[in-house]
Amino acid sequence: MFFMKRKIKWGILGCASIAERAMLSAIKSVKNGVTYGIASRDFKKAQAWKNAHKFVVAYPDYQSMIDDPMVDAVYIPLANHLHCEWAIRAAKAGKHVLVEKPFAMNAEEARKMAEAAQSTNVIMMEAFMYKYHVQNEKALRYIRKNDLGDIRWLHSSFTFDYPVDVDNYRWHPEFGGGALYDVGCYTVSVARMMFEEEPVSVYATARIHPKYGIDTSATLHLNFPKGKVAQLDCSFESTFQSYFEVVGTTGRMVVDRAFSQKMRDTNIFVYQSDMVKKAVIRRQDPYARMIDDIQESIRHNKQARFGASEAISNMKVLDAAFKSIKTGKEIPIE
Repeated sequence: MFFMKRKIKWGILGCASIAERAMLSAIKSVKNGVTYGIASRDFKKAQAWKNAHKFVVAYPDYQSMIDDPMVDAVYIPLANHLHCEWAIRAAKAGKHVLVEKPFAMNAEEARKMAEAAQSTNVIMMEAFMYKYHVQNEKALRYIRKNDLGDIRWLHSSFTFDYPVDVDNYRWHPEFGGGALYDVGCYTVSVARMMFEEEPVSVYATARIHPKYGIDTSATLHLNFPKGKVAQLDCSFESTFQSYFEVVGTTGRMVVDRAFSQKMRDTNIFVYQSDMVKKAVIRRQDPYARMIDDIQESIRHNKQARFGASEAISNMKVLDAAFKSIKTGKEIPIE
């Protein structure tokens, strides 16, 4: 196959901090990939990144990268409202696409993105790096081994204190700002991942900033089949939390730093009666494992482990949560 003979050339749309903090080093650390191009609406900034991070090419705008036949795969860490447009443009140009979370602004956008990828036979997936951390894979194995008995309940929180920053898209609702889009999407994803099924309804509440109109905090009550429940919290105005807890009929499990490991050792605690079992997960880079996974899918022309359909399902829950916040009602999930 074509990609079996050379490295995959990555292009990055936008000089986003997440790309600089995590994605560049991840691509460089795994086999079969290279950071090839950087595009920005500010060409001087793209050139500065090219020099600092040793890109091959700097582009003066996003479309120039999309049009470059040398680029194989595109990472999109743009503001949320731009994900759909540029993912579709990249897919139609034959590029494989990794889209920063949340995948889109709503499930309808996500469907259009998935259709574009399918029509051109490219891989498109959401950059939920936490799914690739061994910690969460091990937690799922505890559940599947019935170490907790029949699962009844999950609680997850992803919160931090984020002072007002009007220069950041997260503080503008029209750009997809707010805590639910930014960190709540993780808590929805992990509930679906651990229960291994889709919720049937959601009731959500939120604190809306009186000036900027974004949800600064939100709480979701997700109802799953057979009476299982997930209680999810996200916030821009609370102390840092990044964990989930799963409770079953014979035990419970607590997973710390579930969404933000940051190259630290992490822990899983399993409580059964008077016994406590602690599993220490040694530090690793989930971004690198995610890049390795999508590159292997590209090289072997196979489906990604977590593809676009997975992203659509997560967006359906977020859509229903926003509707619940607006109406004050429990909302069925499609």
